[in-house]
Amino acid sequence: MSALDEVAAIVAGGAGLTVVELRDVLRAQGRVSITAADVATVLRAYPGRFRADGSEPERWWPSNGDRTRHTPSDRLPPLYAWQAEALEAWHRRGRRGVIEAVTGTGKTMVGIAAAGRELAAGGQVCVLVPTAELLRQWAEALGRHLRPGAGIGLLGAGHHDRMGDHDVLVAVVNSARHADLRPRRPGGLLVGDECHRYGTDVNSAALEPGFPRRLGLSATFARTDDGHLAWLRPYFGRTCFRMGYRRAIEDGVAAHFVVALVGVEFDPDEQAKYDELSFQLTQGRAVLVARFGVPAEPIGVFLRTVANLARLDGDSPAGIAARAYLSAMADRRRLLAETPAKAAALSRLVPAVRAAERSIVFTQTIQSAERAASALREGGLGAAAIHSGLDAGARLSVLADFRDGHLRVVTAPQVLDEGVDVPAADLAVILACSRSRRQMVQRMGRVLRPKPDRRRARFIVVHVEGTVEDPAYGAHEGFLEEVTSVADGVRRFRSEPDAEAVRAFLSDSIT
Repeated sequence: MSALDEVAAIVAGGAGLTVVELRDVLRAQGRVSITAADVATVLRAYPGRFRADGSEPERWWPSNGDRTRHTPSDRLPPLYAWQAEALEAWHRRGRRGVIEAVTGTGKTMVGIAAAGRELAAGGQVCVLVPTAELLRQWAEALGRHLRPGAGIGLLGAGHHDRMGDHDVLVAVVNSARHADLRPRRPGGLLVGDECHRYGTDVNSAALEPGFPRRLGLSATFARTDDGHLAWLRPYFGRTCFRMGYRRAIEDGVAAHFVVALVGVEFDPDEQAKYDELSFQLTQGRAVLVARFGVPAEPIGVFLRTVANLARLDGDSPAGIAARAYLSAMADRRRLLAETPAKAAALSRLVPAVRAAERSIVFTQTIQSAERAASALREGGLGAAAIHSGLDAGARLSVLADFRDGHLRVVTAPQVLDEGVDVPAADLAVILACSRSRRQMVQRMGRVLRPKPDRRRARFIVVHVEGTVEDPAYGAHEGFLEEVTSVADGVRRFRSEPDAEAVRAFLSDSIT
């Protein structure tokens, strides 16, 4: 392939790149000796194929012969190298595919850049989001970065705009499922943010087939119930670009980090109860698989089938078995989440939390979040819990106090895992019981943003030893093994850890 063809392919998919950015993409693709002057020569030699937008520095676009209607935005900030490469990879796949990138590295800007290109070509864009909070975030980001005058509509969370009346429609999936999302102009792009959320028979109804161009964005595309295979891959296509922790750190879009694994122990009564519940779950699973035909794997399909059986009439043997299984699972999760050993460990870790500028403590339940906040306040730290039991105004107030520094710590169950604009923190304490890789990726993303003084991010994972949440027993679906190879340090601290040793390990994490 000639340099002209390579430049043309990158410009077509890069959503307005500078000469230097184009050079960097070409070098990453193997043209290690190409210079910015070489790229500029190609661009200026073919005015029928390329045009600059007059920004400073100039950004280059495909020439389309209608510069008035399709003037691209000059408000899009320079893309990171990975973002430009991801867009180029998506373009090579016929502008269908999924871009996977770990939380906090800038997936949203990739979607906005793709949307800008679609508008520049005269098409329409639908951005599908899972929550009202993401609806607000996308609307604000699109308004900042798209060309002036772009019409942005909203559907869901009290808004009722229509696809036919706007250049871009941002739609919450619950409302989008029942709406007419067909593009009214030639072409059209659907951007599925957190696209893994649409891999169900219900949510997949929002995946409008009338959009020829489709971009999925996710930190973790695969689902444990294989919904990505049944619903998402047929619509979006395969993953066309992955941005992992190693590349994110090397590119400077994520901070270096260290992980402290802090073990605690059940008391004898708790251990006996845990063993009993684990036995019930093992026996219950065997019965559900052997007697009632529940698929044993994948685990997501197993749990979904059990949940469906649990809704059967009260006298149904299958329904009784399913409800018993789910009850034992909930009881074991609650036992792990609410053991006093974790609260005691958090109290001992107050010096480590105090050494951080801003911390997030992740819990499993509302009650454990409230207890964690109380323990930290008793240790002299400004802390508050944020959870679904608070109204929207109260949650926003807590986040504002956290952002402004009036609070040093927020504690939360799953409400902060996904789709909430959380101020950057530098320490995460994870008290929750074993959950999925997706949840761990989301939680890490809350503290992996690069720090102005280049400090490392810190993670403390508190777990009950010898249980399903113990990393030594495969907790978090192998997630910790995934990050161990890129972490600057991982250290295990046994039961009743020396708080000073933990603090010292974390405080060493200054570059």
